[in-house]
Amino acid sequence: MLHKLHINFIANLLKQPLQQEDELCLYLISYASLLFYIVVHTFFLICYLVQGIIFFVFLNCGSLLVYTVASFFLKEKNYQPVGFLISLESILYASIGTYMCGISSYSMGYFLLTIVMLTLFPFGTATIRNTTVLAIFGLIAFLGLRSRHTPPPMVFPPSFSHFMAMANIYIMLMGVIMEIRINAFVQVIISGLKEGRLVKLASQIYMDPLTGLYNRRYTEIYFNTLKTQDQHICVAILDIDDFKRINDTYGHLCGDEVLVFLSNFLQSNLRKTDKIFRWGGEEFLIIMENITVQDAQTVMDKLRSKLAETEIPTKQKGPLGLTITVGVAPFDSANPDAGIEASDKNLYIGKRSGKNIVVL
Repeated sequence: MLHKLHINFIANLLKQPLQQEDELCLYLISYASLLFYIVVHTFFLICYLVQGIIFFVFLNCGSLLVYTVASFFLKEKNYQPVGFLISLESILYASIGTYMCGISSYSMGYFLLTIVMLTLFPFGTATIRNTTVLAIFGLIAFLGLRSRHTPPPMVFPPSFSHFMAMANIYIMLMGVIMEIRINAFVQVIISGLKEGRLVKLASQIYMDPLTGLYNRRYTEIYFNTLKTQDQHICVAILDIDDFKRINDTYGHLCGDEVLVFLSNFLQSNLRKTDKIFRWGGEEFLIIMENITVQDAQTVMDKLRSKLAETEIPTKQKGPLGLTITVGVAPFDSANPDAGIEASDKNLYIGKRSGKNIVVL
């Protein structure tokens, strides 16, 4: 479940136009902080609603409203107001909670959360953050002295008071751990995001957008993965006969439909282990492993014959007939150019021989 959420989060971030790593860090830190505080104040709101303590119900509603506003700034990638609102709300909530309920409520723990956040994360300038930290220490001193000499205005039932004190301690510890560990979390997310973007970029570089097949750029990478020991490898290059006439007569949209149909036809009628590449405009390159060159010729001839008997449905012109010419040759991954050149020569021999033929 957590892995699925992580993948979905990465997928959503891929849609975010975040160009700089610093900006990405701020985005993730802000996102995590907002989520943490929204969960905390929702929990408090429910607790105070159950107890009927209206003052703190409204206080937590106000906190959630502040974080709602902060989320709008985050959506606009305006991080300084987000950090300011998170810090201001934490300071006010800690001050009001300590003032109304006393030190024993442990509401002062939210001061610590704010200090850690301001120390670790670059919201605003260093001067503003240092000044805010000094102001927090001043508030802690004032509220501590006041609590020694003045009883708190609000007193909860003992069981609820103990529950809230323990909840505040637990949330404070969890928040500090989260803030300290968030840098590692951010690096994990960044790594995943980079990986996702690399995969997305690779699909754009190495995949043909029309047919979904690998394109010519990917062949060099694939050839390096092939091993010639104890196996036969063959290469075939096929070309659509008179494809220019299809484009000129029926238009390029119809030609695109023919290319898509042929790519699907090849994938459906060849083995799963056979690799198909869009080699050029109407040319396809096929690498077949663990097969003799004679068997490869037979396979390609059966495919050629089946295609010649198949009507291709097109939106532009209705059903069309199609033939292909194929050149087949042995393939050596140590010298891939030689095999490709041999199959290409056989292809053109087939073209000169009248087309719709497989040449070995």
